[in-house]
Amino acid sequence: MIIDAAWYEGTARQTMHRPVRRIAAQRGSRGFAWIGLHDPTDDELDEVRDAFGLPELAVADARNNYDRPKVERHGDCLLTVVPTARYVDEREVIEFGEIFFYSGEDYLITVRLGHASPLQRVRQEIEAHPERFKDGPAVVLQAALLRVAQSYEPVIDGLTQDVRDVERQVFSENGAQPTKRIYLLIREVLDFLVALEPLSSAIKQLTSTDCMPWLDPEVLPLYRDVDDVLSTVVERGRATHAQLQSVLAASRAEAERRQNEDTRKISAWAAIGILPTIVAGFFGMNLGGIPLAEHRFGFAAVCVVTLLACLMLYRLFRRSGWL
Repeated sequence: MIIDAAWYEGTARQTMHRPVRRIAAQRGSRGFAWIGLHDPTDDELDEVRDAFGLPELAVADARNNYDRPKVERHGDCLLTVVPTARYVDEREVIEFGEIFFYSGEDYLITVRLGHASPLQRVRQEIEAHPERFKDGPAVVLQAALLRVAQSYEPVIDGLTQDVRDVERQVFSENGAQPTKRIYLLIREVLDFLVALEPLSSAIKQLTSTDCMPWLDPEVLPLYRDVDDVLSTVVERGRATHAQLQSVLAASRAEAERRQNEDTRKISAWAAIGILPTIVAGFFGMNLGGIPLAEHRFGFAAVCVVTLLACLMLYRLFRRSGWL
């Protein structure tokens, strides 16, 4: 659907939710259009494309859910594709989407696919400081990109918290190792890094004159803020991935240690249990000459000696840490 569509001129919003064609008809005057779409239909994309003369090749990316960050020039239209992400803590998964920014000298069109990183607050914040409109759509594009970059921080915060949880679980006394959970978290972190790492180089392209020749040099530092936030998130993602690898190694080592402990306990109890089994086996044979076999107190004496031997073995294994 078309979330919002307006024409901004000077330091004020001149139109209120007018049809896209009527807003596009104002091009040529001093100002710019800002159109926001969320999961649009093909008809809505066609309407915007025809109204602003967008190249079909650029619009086709939004139709086909192109999912890689990039910056491309299509004549007078600049296409910027950025991923969006939100962390669903209950399922410990990252839900991804995309935002397509179509920008020109007098328009900015945003096409958001998925539920992550809504841009309504960006519009509200800029409209609350209308003096920012004097720099045109380049400032709006920067504010939207900064909002998207900041939306990555809760994602990495959620992943970091879950990594701490699995660390505690690895060394807990319940004996269960969260190996599967660790592998799934590693996959989510890798997907997150694959989505974000190419974005930094794409953001750097935006400040070149080849991309936006209409960009005011005073706006350049604002785009560096976007890159700074993004770089911080990517570094935290890499650190989280390295931490998960360490947790996985610790989980394996802890599982092997507990397995060795179980093996030693089983071996110790087997050694204790085999002694009375051997004694019973000897006395159970139908042979003569077995010591104490004919004695009145022979059976009791053998039982006492056997129990004492088992007790000695038990104390020996306890002292050595096997039990």
